[in-house]
Amino acid sequence: MPTLKNELSASLPQLSKAVFSQPTDAAEYEKVTIRPIRLGGELSFQAESIRDKKAFHLNLDEKALLRFADETLDGRYRQVLLIRSDGSAQYVLRRDGSYRKSGKSSVPRPGGESAASHDREKHYLLAEGEYIPALVDLGVFTPELQIVKSKYDKYRQINRFVELIDDAFSGVEPGKLTVLDFGCGKSYLTFILYYYFAVKRGFDVDMIGYDLKEDAVERCNAIARKYGYDKLRFLVADVTKDRLWDKEIDLLVTLHACDTATDYALDFAVRHNANYIFSVPCCQHEINQTIRKGGDLDILLKHGIIKERLSALLTDAIRADVLEDMGYAVDLIEFIDFAHSPKNLMIRAVRRRSAREKNLPRCRELAERYGFTQTLLSLTDTE
Repeated sequence: MPTLKNELSASLPQLSKAVFSQPTDAAEYEKVTIRPIRLGGELSFQAESIRDKKAFHLNLDEKALLRFADETLDGRYRQVLLIRSDGSAQYVLRRDGSYRKSGKSSVPRPGGESAASHDREKHYLLAEGEYIPALVDLGVFTPELQIVKSKYDKYRQINRFVELIDDAFSGVEPGKLTVLDFGCGKSYLTFILYYYFAVKRGFDVDMIGYDLKEDAVERCNAIARKYGYDKLRFLVADVTKDRLWDKEIDLLVTLHACDTATDYALDFAVRHNANYIFSVPCCQHEINQTIRKGGDLDILLKHGIIKERLSALLTDAIRADVLEDMGYAVDLIEFIDFAHSPKNLMIRAVRRRSAREKNLPRCRELAERYGFTQTLLSLTDTE
């Protein structure tokens, strides 16, 4: 029977990631992730080891990696996932210290082999099989840490969100960090972001999820307590009227906060000097319900479906202009493929300077001419 060391050795030419999770008492680290990297043009491997919510990194050549696996990893983790360019396999620790191969575990995806091949080329920051136990409680992973097929699109969305966060924070040294998630709902994203910052990156993160639904908040708080996430908490609150966090915040996120709730969250971020804003809006009815004919745009208001799309685009364009005048560098980017979700636009903003008015007069003139209301613009005008 091949040993785990031999399996790992045979996988190295095509290895994308190896994850050692569910530690035994003999394990030195809570989890170890191995990824291929290039150092000086040569193929090497980086081992990221997590202990006490801190990440330790070690760069190794092939021989040193196999020695590290033999001396530090083999037999000390109950679950091992090897992800290769041609598929993946999972190994489970037996009582005698050997490993049993439990079969293939490639990401399930509708659409046949070509779709699966595409996904194997796309290596997610949060891989299937990674030990993120809260995702089991939330119904995204099975108890074997495989993706629940009905949650595949949600899995793609939260991975994409975290990848964009990772891009922004890749050069930021871990330290104290305050994160607010407005309209967190079932809190897939909230738990994943907490895991990313606290476990993968080692930030001292204080994270709060706000939502209107008391039962959802109670359940999420129970899950946070279950896994010892002592700096993650959930509160019942309405962003439009309730008293919220009254100190400065570092990062504000919203994923599908409904209609004007996104505007109130963005305004809250501006007033509390948030350094980063990542917001994916949801339904946007306000302008569509109030806009009237008034000029050159009238041709776009004749048909309901075009009026609706124009109103959504106009809403996010105004939001971007307001944030720019408030001192942010703003991008409007595609968040996820339209085929997977029509709510596929993200507002990404990073605070760069002090506020100065440039876009607001144009937005106000447009709102007056066409008679519409836009909440973020109105909130800005009441300062």
